[in-house]
Amino acid sequence: MSRFLLAQNPRQPFGAQKQLNWVLGIKAKDKMTKNKKIGMVVGLYPNQYKIEDPRLNKPVCHQKIEDGKITGSMLLQDLDTSRIGKGKEITYFCPNNIAVLLSVNSKALEQAKTLYSDYFQNPSVEFKLELIEGDKKTFLNKISSKVCDYIECLQTAIVFGYTALETFANLSIPDEYTYETINDSKGVKETYDKTAIERWLSLKTKLQYILKEIYQTKKPESQNWWGHFSNLEEYRNDIIHQKSINSTSFYKAYFRKTVFQAGESPLCVIKFFYEAHAKNNRTNPIWPWLVNDKNYFPINAQYDSQGFEVIGNVYEGIKKKL
Repeated sequence: MSRFLLAQNPRQPFGAQKQLNWVLGIKAKDKMTKNKKIGMVVGLYPNQYKIEDPRLNKPVCHQKIEDGKITGSMLLQDLDTSRIGKGKEITYFCPNNIAVLLSVNSKALEQAKTLYSDYFQNPSVEFKLELIEGDKKTFLNKISSKVCDYIECLQTAIVFGYTALETFANLSIPDEYTYETINDSKGVKETYDKTAIERWLSLKTKLQYILKEIYQTKKPESQNWWGHFSNLEEYRNDIIHQKSINSTSFYKAYFRKTVFQAGESPLCVIKFFYEAHAKNNRTNPIWPWLVNDKNYFPINAQYDSQGFEVIGNVYEGIKKKL
């Protein structure tokens, strides 16, 4: 049973042509997850929806189809509520996990690019100590601080971009999916369920074999972005698996322009799978707005009115106990 809260005219039927502005919805018990969810109906049809923030989850378009024609439609966007201190709560549209990670990656990468072009590659900035007038130590401290700022931005972009890909890969795997492979060293067939895949298999393996099968794509390793993704993985591993505080030589790679292509690769990877998938299936709610200009909506074409219940409105609050 799903419950939703109408903002205006609670008696207005599902599928009415007049737009249902700001309808608060509460999904009480999802049949699959058994979780309570809060949602708001933000319109009737996808073309009525305006993207306010690309980091938010997409609304799900629930449609009622009779004799091959859409006889009812509404866009239901999930909300969440968190406590802020004593006796205070905040309600907000649910962020998209992948989109938030990609956003951090993108912003940090842009900051790094700006530092690189405006400071390190600026022909008017001199870096040779012997040509600097004034206190050499003060100058060296200033440069070193800029380098640290640059490293912070790049490492933020690298780690969050890689994490976005890990999140995307894990969320893409259906609950019932299994992956079989032959362990050459042991000479036995190994079978991994979703949990084992998430825990034990590398991201590269997930992209090359598992997501390739799930999304029915060409070979990921044949794509132009594959080398940049491999570099991203190397940069990320250097950050996460540091063995000595004196081992800082990997920072030198950050001053090659190819580091920016590695930082941009997460979005390229996700776009690759998105574009292959969107041709056949628009219903996956994990896709963020950021990956394609077409901005397909997840669609539930099997709307059942028995699964929804009007319980109040956003102006007067919830009228029925959950």
